[in-house]
Amino acid sequence: MTAPNAEMSVECLRIPALSNRKRWAISLLATIASTYALDAVATAAGMILVFSGLMLGLDHGPLLLFLASTYVAWGAGLLVNLKVNWLLLESTGTSTNVLSKALYDLVGHKSKNVRTRQIAAAIGYVGTEFAKEAPYYLGAFGATLLSDSISAKEAIIFLGGANLGAAVYEYGLARAMRTLLHRSNNAA
Repeated sequence: MTAPNAEMSVECLRIPALSNRKRWAISLLATIASTYALDAVATAAGMILVFSGLMLGLDHGPLLLFLASTYVAWGAGLLVNLKVNWLLLESTGTSTNVLSKALYDLVGHKSKNVRTRQIAAAIGYVGTEFAKEAPYYLGAFGATLLSDSISAKEAIIFLGGANLGAAVYEYGLARAMRTLLHRSNNAA
């Protein structure tokens, strides 16, 4: 299944030119806002799933399968967002991920190869997203080790719920950015 307006190409977008300083400022602010929003959505989803008690009766094996499946959902959301981030970078020179923009700009100055720029931007984006996972694992399993009131099952359920929240967030961010690009194109 493709995202809405998936056929939109970079060539059809017409965004007013921005100075390099403004592109970096927009990308930095978007990264900060996106990071906080993602953390809020993912944490809330994880907590809701734990507090619902829906999965507490499951054994560790099914819970680990559930956790693995949530990574598939998160990866699918991330893939959709990577495509939109690429359109955003190519059409405006901005991104919702400052590391993605940095690698895009760095490679762009050295290479005019589109695929090379695309890979660099994706590495920056995905690398940042994986780095954001560490606090969830440290928090979930650290709380399990330091508290008798939080079980390993609850930690796994929390992580799965957080991944589902992150997947929903990635889809939502992609949709919002695609809508913004589409509106900017129509206004031009």
